[in-house]
Amino acid sequence: MAERFTAAIALGANVGEPERTFKRALNLLERDADAQILRRSHWHATEPVGKEGQPPYTNGAVLVETTLTPRALLDHLRAIEEHLGRDRDQEERFGPRVIDLDLLFVHGADGPVSAREEGLILPHPRLEERAFVLRPLAQVAPKERLSRSGRTVEEQLAVVEEGGGLVRLDSVEAGRAWCAASAAEGGTLGFVPTMGALHEGHLDLVRRASRENDRVCVSIFVNPLQFNDPADLERYPRDFAGDARMLAAAGCSMVFTGTLEQFFPEGADAARRDPGLAALGLEGEFRPGHFEGVATIVDRLFDVVGPTRAYFGAKDFQQCLVVEELARSRGGAPEIVRCPTVRSSGGLALSSRNALLEGEARADALVLSRALAVTRSAWDQGLRDADALAGTLRVALEHPGVEVEYAEVRDPGAWTADAPSGLMERAVALVAAQVGGVRLIDNMELSAP
Repeated sequence: MAERFTAAIALGANVGEPERTFKRALNLLERDADAQILRRSHWHATEPVGKEGQPPYTNGAVLVETTLTPRALLDHLRAIEEHLGRDRDQEERFGPRVIDLDLLFVHGADGPVSAREEGLILPHPRLEERAFVLRPLAQVAPKERLSRSGRTVEEQLAVVEEGGGLVRLDSVEAGRAWCAASAAEGGTLGFVPTMGALHEGHLDLVRRASRENDRVCVSIFVNPLQFNDPADLERYPRDFAGDARMLAAAGCSMVFTGTLEQFFPEGADAARRDPGLAALGLEGEFRPGHFEGVATIVDRLFDVVGPTRAYFGAKDFQQCLVVEELARSRGGAPEIVRCPTVRSSGGLALSSRNALLEGEARADALVLSRALAVTRSAWDQGLRDADALAGTLRVALEHPGVEVEYAEVRDPGAWTADAPSGLMERAVALVAAQVGGVRLIDNMELSAP
């Protein structure tokens, strides 16, 4: 007599008529496979997780009994998807779906089935992280005990809905172990390295990483190697608990922190990395050793996390160049994703340091983005001379509350320590200034579309 399995299947769709599609899928499952539906959840409307601009999803779950092995059942689900119009080879990653059928867990005669092979991982690697999966599953298998957390489905749903689904780890080794387990389960891992004091700019990186990857990891570490001013290091804001709460709502899977000694047990001096030519001039001149510290910690973070993609904000333009060169020196991995600067409604580039601005200094800080916009306007009107562009930027920055450290233009594709001269085909304008005792930086690619 063939062994019988009990399997939980998740259903999702946001193209066409999802409920009608689900009914057809379940009819095909019972008709063409030795499968009997034991329980079916209500259909739940949820916001899409994936590419922006999609319509809401409809999600559900069913519990079935079948003689099909987990691999045979998964193959049958893929055949149903194809029959109903899904083309996995042609569809856009994390884009809209006509139908999505996923195996969540399978029980056999001897208990829960574990699998880790091409295309089949059981239990499903993201089962415990997503409320839109847990909510319908809690209607068909509320007491199912989950392997990672040890909680039941209904208990884990309550934790995730309260923002507690995020894994919080307080050591480098714990972070490394989680990332290694994630890699073993398959799928892509997006990584956002931060120094904490998170704001909407960081969360924008996390949300993009969540759309483009199966899991997202964030590190929070105030790196002393990249501070050349001890006072600046001392007053850098720190709030791990508050940061974790924000990450839980932004699609982050795990956040970890650690100490300098945990990151560099051999000593930081022995691990120092040359930041390359992109570190010359501007920030490299005004903050000696800063980019060496950045390259050193990012290199070690890449070793710890092993991400598929790493996300950096373009506000730190020169830092992006340093990190991109670092990734090339590591053989091109991970893929570096440079994301647009996130700004306040007034145009101020979001930064953890903005919290230190007081009184009139907050209004004075808007001069930086306005000066960059003036320079961009001059570019759009045909100005291409490097000296004239830099002069336009400096004049626009003249303001009693703004003490300029540098205001320069560079070729973003051919970085140089010294300012270029003559006509430019590509240009980025960069500025650093003290405003109310707070050091701020900003930039704008003048030649960007």
